[in-house]
Amino acid sequence: MKLNEIRTFVTVAEAQSVQEAANRLHLTQSAVSRLIQRLEAEVGATLFDRQSKPLMLTRDGQTALAHARRVLEAVEGLGDAFAGSGQPVGMLRLGATHVLTRLLAGDALDNVRCAFPGLTVRLSADWSSVLLDQLDGGALDGALVLTAEDGTPRPELQGRRLGQEDISVVGSPELVARARGSLAAMNAVGWVLQPEGCRYRTALTEALHRAGLRLNVAVEAFDQELLLTLAARGVGFGAGPLRLVEGTPLAARLRPVAVDGFRLTVAVWLVRARYSARLDRVFDTLESSLLDRFAGRFPAVQPTALHSAAE
Repeated sequence: MKLNEIRTFVTVAEAQSVQEAANRLHLTQSAVSRLIQRLEAEVGATLFDRQSKPLMLTRDGQTALAHARRVLEAVEGLGDAFAGSGQPVGMLRLGATHVLTRLLAGDALDNVRCAFPGLTVRLSADWSSVLLDQLDGGALDGALVLTAEDGTPRPELQGRRLGQEDISVVGSPELVARARGSLAAMNAVGWVLQPEGCRYRTALTEALHRAGLRLNVAVEAFDQELLLTLAARGVGFGAGPLRLVEGTPLAARLRPVAVDGFRLTVAVWLVRARYSARLDRVFDTLESSLLDRFAGRFPAVQPTALHSAAE
């Protein structure tokens, strides 16, 4: 099999479209189709479900994609080993768990783009576990992920612990005043949270269970900033790291509430893929910028009123 077949296969898989892949590769659609057919003939498997829209991988295709990405990473690494002090170029694929996207969209990203203008940065957001799978499979070069306070990412991946964040239960000033520190009253209003699988949601569910209450979700969404915006508007109570939005108009409309039985601290990690040697300088720059952010410890959250949510 040939490298152009492998590269075309990866491009089609990522684009989920032969036409879009052809545009990216500056080829005709028929040329892309022929390259995919040749690769399928060589590996002896059908790689795409051609009846699906968008174009989806078969199970064999998913297995082949992980191997194909590693092949391309190895080829790029061979070239980079002899590239001397040349600047990294091409695509930098970064992921962040939903609540940490603000960190990648700030000074850290600006510093990377300034230092390495030849890079195109592709950002994506997902659960930490999904991002670690993508790193392991070669779909990402690096990611910002969360673990438990004393946890670590997977040992086969290179990671740096940047800091930790306390998670606060929050609401609008009006809702906090109305609830008067009652967990039952807060639950009656409802919560704005990420879907099941979110660490914050699990901790809140457990705290409510101990109080004999069942979690009442008003709105769920993946976007953490959207959820905090809804909490600030009084749609319901939420949870999140207040320091990551400190200094924004959003923070001025949120008040933390001490909830009995709810204590959650998470660790923030920058993790690199195993085959990221060509991007070491890029990640060193990104890591330094993020460490500076955490070293500043952010402004302390000083609520005008702190309530205890107890029965």
